[in-house]
Amino acid sequence: METETDMAEKITTSSHPRRTRRTPLYARIIAAVLGVVLVAVLGFIIWAETPLGPAPDAIAALESGNSVTVARTAAGWEFAPDADGQVGIVFYPGGRVDARSYAPLARALAEQGYLVVITPVTLNLAVMSPNVGDRARDAHPEIKRWGIIGHSLGGAMAATHAAARPGEYAALVFLAAYPPDGTDLREAVGKVASVYGDRDPGLKMENVNSTKSLLPTDSVFTQIKGANHAQWGSYGPQPGDMSATIGPAEQLSYAIDAVRDVLGPAK
Repeated sequence: METETDMAEKITTSSHPRRTRRTPLYARIIAAVLGVVLVAVLGFIIWAETPLGPAPDAIAALESGNSVTVARTAAGWEFAPDADGQVGIVFYPGGRVDARSYAPLARALAEQGYLVVITPVTLNLAVMSPNVGDRARDAHPEIKRWGIIGHSLGGAMAATHAAARPGEYAALVFLAAYPPDGTDLREAVGKVASVYGDRDPGLKMENVNSTKSLLPTDSVFTQIKGANHAQWGSYGPQPGDMSATIGPAEQLSYAIDAVRDVLGPAK
């Protein structure tokens, strides 16, 4: 038989139902914001880690032979001439382009006698690894004279890297690129060459012209008729680019000429 106390407890319980504890509004807002940020970060990483290239001819250029030895080392993709060279080149790849895509140009330079190191970068973006060139030079203390090349975003970061190491690079070659604002290279590098195509809508000529004051006064600027943006590498068509009206080999020959002009012979 229920006592008066039991009945009172039932009445009290039914009159005051237990409330469910809810997550505070600010906590839900924070969780939502973090979720959006996480999705954005993951999306960026997936985008960056799906780079353009390399095309089949770039893969073929990674094979040793014909006086060039190719090796993947901690410093990057190395293209070494059979005869010991005295001049090295660090190569910074373009943004979201597989570093191997520049193998045809690197190999052609190695055939000229230069040691060339293409430096892979974090998330395929040179801005994430601006000083990766140090690895190449540290790996080859026997090389006393260095040049540096960069394509597109890689060119901007090559400039940033060289400016922070005055006197360590004898020459800098921009391929469809220019230095970031405030990157003073006038005393940092010996010579500079800038090579670009007339069918490259992604390269803003006003930026090329406005940053000339950051470069040595004897810098050489060469516009190549029929050259586009993507053919400095070998990774297929690039969104927003124009079709080149010259072949890849001809376009790359202008880059090789620019290197020889500012860096000098390999021996």
